[in-house]
Amino acid sequence: MKTVHLIPLGKRCEIILDSVRMSGKPIQKSYLIVSRESSCLEEVENALKNFIEVEVVKVSNDVYEAAIEILKIIKKELDEGNDVYINLSDAPKELCIAGLISAQISKTKIYMAITSNGKVNSVIDLKVPPVKSIGEDKIALIKALEENGGEVESINRLIEIMEGKTDDQKRYMAQRARMSYHLKGLEEDGLIETKREGKNVRIRLTPLGKAYAIMILK
Repeated sequence: MKTVHLIPLGKRCEIILDSVRMSGKPIQKSYLIVSRESSCLEEVENALKNFIEVEVVKVSNDVYEAAIEILKIIKKELDEGNDVYINLSDAPKELCIAGLISAQISKTKIYMAITSNGKVNSVIDLKVPPVKSIGEDKIALIKALEENGGEVESINRLIEIMEGKTDDQKRYMAQRARMSYHLKGLEEDGLIETKREGKNVRIRLTPLGKAYAIMILK
């Protein structure tokens, strides 16, 4: 088992390196995450690769797209039985938000440096509020959407994917009522969006929904 640190890079090289050193956490591997050109990349990479495994990952500067890429890394490492931390000591704004979203969805621990006059005084663990609990029926809906390209053309198609076709009108109406209820809840949570197209309602995962799907898919 390894302890892995995900480190979004800003411009303050010394703070990044000191935050890792002063965190008190073991580290065997690090992902250096950049969403824009970072003047620190070469310095931090060279300093760390003398001691640990280092991988550089370039992500979008879009918050949700970056969160999805970060969650893919977290999921991979957790599936391998590794411990994961996110270091937000010098993360650019978009990566700080993406890191917080990723931590909340995946329950990954976060730490960051407390600085004064450009120096690290201490390193603290951040507590992230737990994500709202989502029931098994809603999780099954998210999985079905993700496994079908992130969207379906109608509620009927979603029912067919999840429960199969039925000629029993009473059963179908019960299925549709239950599906509509769960979809409304997912839309209120910002995990899906719907759009009327003629007689049908297209249903698709939002970027946040796609991020959530990463952690629940096997």
